[in-house]
Amino acid sequence: FTRGTIPVQEDEMTIFYDIALKGIDDAITAIDRITDNTKFAELEIQLHSDIVGAVHQIADYYARINHSLLSKEDDLYFRAFAYLNNQIKHDQSLEIIYREVCGSMLPMHFPFRFGEPGVYWNDFVDNGSKYARGKREDYNACLIERDIKKTLCDIREIIVRTAAEGENMQTASAAVK
Repeated sequence: FTRGTIPVQEDEMTIFYDIALKGIDDAITAIDRITDNTKFAELEIQLHSDIVGAVHQIADYYARINHSLLSKEDDLYFRAFAYLNNQIKHDQSLEIIYREVCGSMLPMHFPFRFGEPGVYWNDFVDNGSKYARGKREDYNACLIERDIKKTLCDIREIIVRTAAEGENMQTASAAVK
């Protein structure tokens, strides 16, 4: 049957659910390993890999879920990640993140923020590739200039909540039959 835009068997959803959560957890772990300025250089490749992997897994999961179960706000959040995933697929050199180290950001951004090292979603030039499920406006509304760890925690919560809601609806539907 078709849940989202891709036909999927019910038991396959567990796999996509688990992979999406693992991708998010891996990216959060990579971000947490950055404790000071020197860690960025050491972990840059792994950090990018884990963040891009999480974006892809979130978009992959979104393509397979029943979108009618999503609130408008949750759907917007998923569409922001779907848009970003599409942009990355069409331009692998896209700089989707920037980092903050002791009051300066690389690449440079103003105003400076001071505090713990951080990783944020970057503003980038849209590659012009159109994607039906996500638009630049979705990315701007939900991700641009925001802390990556926080947005990944937010989407993780949405995935867990909506999966539980979907299971509850299926259980209620089966009880009626």
